[in-house]
Amino acid sequence: MWIPLAVVTAVAFGASSSYAKALSRRVHVTVVTWAMIAFTVPWTLLLLARQGVPDVGAGFFAPAAASVALNMIAVTLQVRALSVSPLSLTVPFLAFTPVFMIGTGWVVLGETPDARGVAGILLIAIGAYSINLEKLRGGILGPIRAVATEPGSRLMLLVALIWSVSATFDKAAVLESSPAFYAAAFSAAFGVIYSPALVWGLRRKPAPRGTLPRLALLGGIAAVMIVCQYVAIQFALASYVIALKRAGMLVSVLLGRFLFGERRLGVRLAGAALMTAGVLVLST
Repeated sequence: MWIPLAVVTAVAFGASSSYAKALSRRVHVTVVTWAMIAFTVPWTLLLLARQGVPDVGAGFFAPAAASVALNMIAVTLQVRALSVSPLSLTVPFLAFTPVFMIGTGWVVLGETPDARGVAGILLIAIGAYSINLEKLRGGILGPIRAVATEPGSRLMLLVALIWSVSATFDKAAVLESSPAFYAAAFSAAFGVIYSPALVWGLRRKPAPRGTLPRLALLGGIAAVMIVCQYVAIQFALASYVIALKRAGMLVSVLLGRFLFGERRLGVRLAGAALMTAGVLVLST
């Protein structure tokens, strides 16, 4: 049962990125950021009502607060990256999240990646290089310089780095509660605390008439992703589910071509596929 749920999670992940990019053309980045998380609250509360409120340990609040704080930065940067660069040059770089997690373990704990870890890192690195393969005209370092000069790629690498840290806090908070409780508490806290940024964004760039249903739809897509993900991890290891979720990068690249007319579909899709394979190797 978990595989279909994980596939839906991946498709929703890709669709939410694409729709967030489209909405960022109409409203301010902070408005899209708020909607992507806050509008999931009704759906996460339904999941919590179905599964029941657990006993919440005293160790829940500190890591949950840390994750909310980090994600307010990360999700804002994520939407900003989507708004300034093509989907095919932004979303695939989230594959670096597990790479950064391995790097953190190496630096902080002295943990050395095994052969599978090295293989996964190489696949992700080769995929990232391949996405900008047309830049080889500028020399062998051309694809690397392209990542450094593309604002969306740089921002999404920073998002991946932040998420590699916040994932530790997420795990700690879930262990002190439950996946459903944490999802509901996270989205509600995010929506409340991020509200000043929402107001600021609306003042900077007033939303056109009819925008609210579109923002609610974005939250609905994100809720499908979250609910399916948390239901799926009840039937399989969370690492397996998250690995398949990252396959939504391929969906984003395809939607970038068909919705936004992004070019070089073949090369970028192949690069994203290599990065997805790297995540699967690291996570399974």
